[in-house]
Amino acid sequence: MCDVITPESVGHHHVSDPLEVAELLRETLAEELRSMNDIQARWHMIEDDKVKHALEHILGDKRRLLVALWGLLSEVETRAWSDAGERHA
Repeated sequence: MCDVITPESVGHHHVSDPLEVAELLRETLAEELRSMNDIQARWHMIEDDKVKHALEHILGDKRRLLVALWGLLSEVETRAWSDAGERHA
């Protein structure tokens, strides 16, 4: 069983095509980058050193997450384009 919470208007479906997977990963990367912008903006607004320090750790974690997502996206895109080349050969 698949339990995924999504907005009512969007719904969800499963994808297995590498190009569709890559699209979802690119969307995820964009969302994570926007999230980092939001956290960084709040970091600039907050004067509490303890909170700022915690936000710095969160930003570091997000950077590592972005590196992992980027690597995964690169791998999926490579697979997608090599599969596409085999179909056109």
